[in-house]
Amino acid sequence: MQASLSNLLLTPDNQQIHTALLQEIGGYIRTEILDHPLIVEDSGNISILLDGSTALGIMDDTSDIDIVLVCRDERYGPVTARFEQAGMIPEHSSLFVDVHLPGGKTGHYTLLKLSELEQALLKGNMDWLWNASVSCLYHDPLDLGALFGRYIPLAPDFLMNLRKQTYIKLRSCAKSLDNPVRRGDAFPVLFQAVAVFKQALRCAITVEGHPYPYDKWLVPVAGQFPAGLRVLDAMKDFWSYLKDDLSYAAMYQEDNSFVKMEKQARKVLLEEFRLRNIDEPWMIEWWKYMED
Repeated sequence: MQASLSNLLLTPDNQQIHTALLQEIGGYIRTEILDHPLIVEDSGNISILLDGSTALGIMDDTSDIDIVLVCRDERYGPVTARFEQAGMIPEHSSLFVDVHLPGGKTGHYTLLKLSELEQALLKGNMDWLWNASVSCLYHDPLDLGALFGRYIPLAPDFLMNLRKQTYIKLRSCAKSLDNPVRRGDAFPVLFQAVAVFKQALRCAITVEGHPYPYDKWLVPVAGQFPAGLRVLDAMKDFWSYLKDDLSYAAMYQEDNSFVKMEKQARKVLLEEFRLRNIDEPWMIEWWKYMED
């Protein structure tokens, strides 16, 4: 079973290769994990999912196979102990086992308690909300599909709070550009400009109603949605500004390239919010809500 955003970054040229890879992973899970002598007796107590770049539709030479085993809490200790006794993992460590697919792809699988996953989702852990949006479930006696379905799509109140948080963080990072820009202090300008770019992309993805991914996927994921494309267009000169010494010269803040870029991205986000009939106080007086 594939989640709502699985294959998000898949291109038509990669479709056949990706399908074959998912089938290869399924075969590996059946023969090398579910039938593994240290796991087989607990196969009914473990659900197995694929997350990471392969689930998202990215396939290149650097993409690992990321497989997660989720087990009933009471079976975590016995399964881990069997791997320790077999010398496959160090004593008192978590399960982390290498994966080597017949076709040459490599990666790993890990073991997680069901309660830990439930708590992560309940607390709004962004990594697991993202994983719930992109994971492919291969074996699911614990019904993780239903668990993920309780959190994805994001609940309206949670989504609005997430939009609020990312927008306020954007404004806070932009405000922190003021003094470094006036001083022409290169490294603080660079650090804050990167933070502005990151928060703008996160906000654009939440505008579209989705959790945001790990930082390494922010740009390609944002580019799959209209609001994200608009923000990326507003910030299209980001790389050239990094190489432009004038961006680090002392100047009035309104003249600085990074400041101009943030204002354009913010304009896009405000328009996107209002297109969705969202007009909240924190969109203007953002500083009043920083502690929420």
